[in-house]
Amino acid sequence: MPLPPTESHILRQALDQFRENTGLEVREEARPEVAYTALPHWRPDAQIVITHEGREVACWVEVKKNVDRQMALLAFNQLASHGGPERLAEGGSALLITNHLTSKMAEHCRQMRLQFMDAAGNAYLDQDGLFVLIQGKKARGDMARREKPARAFDRTGLKVVFALLVTTGLLNATYRDIAGAAGVALGTVGRILTDLRLQGLIAQMDDGTRRWLDRERAMTIWAMNYPLRLRNKLNPKRYRAADEPWWKEADPARFGGCWGGEVAAAKWRGNLAPATATIYLPADRTDFLAAHRLRADAQGPIEILDAFWPVHEAPGQKKGLAPALLIYADLANSGDPRTRAEAEGIHDDLLAGA
Repeated sequence: MPLPPTESHILRQALDQFRENTGLEVREEARPEVAYTALPHWRPDAQIVITHEGREVACWVEVKKNVDRQMALLAFNQLASHGGPERLAEGGSALLITNHLTSKMAEHCRQMRLQFMDAAGNAYLDQDGLFVLIQGKKARGDMARREKPARAFDRTGLKVVFALLVTTGLLNATYRDIAGAAGVALGTVGRILTDLRLQGLIAQMDDGTRRWLDRERAMTIWAMNYPLRLRNKLNPKRYRAADEPWWKEADPARFGGCWGGEVAAAKWRGNLAPATATIYLPADRTDFLAAHRLRADAQGPIEILDAFWPVHEAPGQKKGLAPALLIYADLANSGDPRTRAEAEGIHDDLLAGA
């Protein structure tokens, strides 16, 4: 039987908090009836699997709305272990999930070696080489996930979503691989994926895989928010060249960078005569500036920004050019009518490949 809505919500909250606080991946498994033959005296509510250092650690789960007495812990521990630990071996050890455990109740769990998670983010697990201990998280009204909800399209979220959109297969990579591709801290990935799910942009399937529900909308939202929340944090500086056609021979890739904006569109599609140049480079721009004799000019037509992704690691990225999504965002938000048609053409290409 499916869990009642409240218990189902507690389970999702606890798993989301666990992902956020540990950076570990955890999925809920389907519960085939045959699996319960190993547990004749206990009918768990769910089975979860945690991925840790390339291994899978499984747990049978009991979901309780509230656990506020030590006797309830003792009763659960006795029920779950009835018949000996070998009865749990086929599906993992027992795990209690609840809305919130006080510090005192959490300490009782530790003394009993009873593993638990709660919707506030507290957790204790100790099995198969995996040890997690998170304490001191307070209960929140209406089981709120946190005071400041994660946003998939804030400055950090934009980096993660960009990586997911432009890198084939990354959506189903490990949290560690996603964090590496986006250049963000491991602990942020779970929050961003959860927010994408809550916004109806991705879904997590029963087998633990993820898929886009509305990739087109995600690209549109990303392009709208990029100039507002991320672009101005990339140390943008303007320059002028002594020789105007300088960009035809310049190669940012030699310096670890790439073209964005109008020059990228001109090199890719050949329909636009660029009046401005946008370049994404590593933080140290000295060699590029010297090689092309660019001088600082607040009104100059050349804009250089810090690259916020591993430039040479985006599959499908045309050599020397930024990913199409970033080129589109540069053009769409430039405010120049000349680039509107080109931006629409790139947008159509993006949708065709979605």
